[in-house]
Amino acid sequence: MKIKTSLCAGAALGVFALAIAGGAAAQDTTTAWKGAPQWTNDDVQFKVRGRILLDYVYQDVDRAAPLADYKTSNARGRQVFLGVEGKLNNYLAYKAEGGSWNGAAWAWDDVVIEFKPNDMTSLMVGNIKAAGLENMTSTRFISFLDRGPYGDIAVDSYLLSVVGKVNGQNWTVTGQVAGDSLNNADVDNTSGANPGSKERVGFTARATYAPINGDVDKLHLGVWARTRNHGDEAAFNYRGRTNTNYGNTRYYSTGAIGDTDQTIAFEGAYQHGPFSVQGEYARIKIDRLKTVQPGGDPTVNVGYAFVSWWPTGEQRNYDPAKGEFGRPKILNPITAGGYGGVELLARYDYADLSDAYDTAATAAGRTLSQDAGKYKGVTVGANYYPTAYVRLQANYTNADIDNPGPGRDVKVKQFQVRAQLDF
Repeated sequence: MKIKTSLCAGAALGVFALAIAGGAAAQDTTTAWKGAPQWTNDDVQFKVRGRILLDYVYQDVDRAAPLADYKTSNARGRQVFLGVEGKLNNYLAYKAEGGSWNGAAWAWDDVVIEFKPNDMTSLMVGNIKAAGLENMTSTRFISFLDRGPYGDIAVDSYLLSVVGKVNGQNWTVTGQVAGDSLNNADVDNTSGANPGSKERVGFTARATYAPINGDVDKLHLGVWARTRNHGDEAAFNYRGRTNTNYGNTRYYSTGAIGDTDQTIAFEGAYQHGPFSVQGEYARIKIDRLKTVQPGGDPTVNVGYAFVSWWPTGEQRNYDPAKGEFGRPKILNPITAGGYGGVELLARYDYADLSDAYDTAATAAGRTLSQDAGKYKGVTVGANYYPTAYVRLQANYTNADIDNPGPGRDVKVKQFQVRAQLDF
């Protein structure tokens, strides 16, 4: 269910885009500006899409003795993506977008073929997300630079899936059957002493409802559940970073202990004009892989809550028919002689992995989960939008990790900024 990709995929997308655009231009078409030209001919539509996210990250890391303290300072390309999207008719649509994360080789993000038998029903296959309010909201539109421990631990990112969705004006119901990411190599044990292999598999269901959906006040409620099995792939590892995508170090982690798991999660958001609050909570019941670490079956808890306020009068753009937030409308963009839009933010993140540390386990088992502790982080942030397609962001995070292993506690003070353009 997976393929290997390379940087040549970017060139292929470019050629495909030019070919489609050239063919459309030769017909009777209309053009609209959606951050980039969008061509429409009858019920056929095509658009080039992409994003550039450039970051600077500074960290001051204080670790318990005997581990050394250190500081980091890095400028980085968080995402540089290019893709296409469109529809062939009123029933068939597509989207393909990929690029480089943090200077790595090309990899795919959204890759979707969609069949819509009617306006309320959609059947999709591809590299797709299916659950979580902040997770379903594009990185282009989330309020903070990154999603925090909830995004690291609770939800699945893009997985090669079959997804069905039905929706009304203020509700959605989604079901997903998923394997692994499109970017990962096949699970292949056919040449081993005991041939045969199986990929991870997961089943997810999500439902959302907006009982209040006025011009000023909006209320989003949601619940989702997931069960999954790691198959012959690596056991599930529940781990996170400090409200950033920077770095390979995970200061809190259970180790790869999960054979199967079951998740129940709740999401909510309330918006009153330029003011809004949002939060999510997940409880993950883990069936421990006993061959890796003997012990009981632990439970992981993770969640967040944040407050957003637009002093310039804008409001977050909630779509109850999708159950997610989209691009905000800037009231006075600089392209119209205005001053842009400003959003101010405060956030609290929490993760508790401590149930995974089994004091009765072997010494090796205790070492595996020596960082299965508690994470608490407070983040303040500000976003400035010159236009709806350009954003400047700044986040400051003060994080505290209390781990069970001797000398494994960590405190992090972190400052991040981003320049973002998408189309």
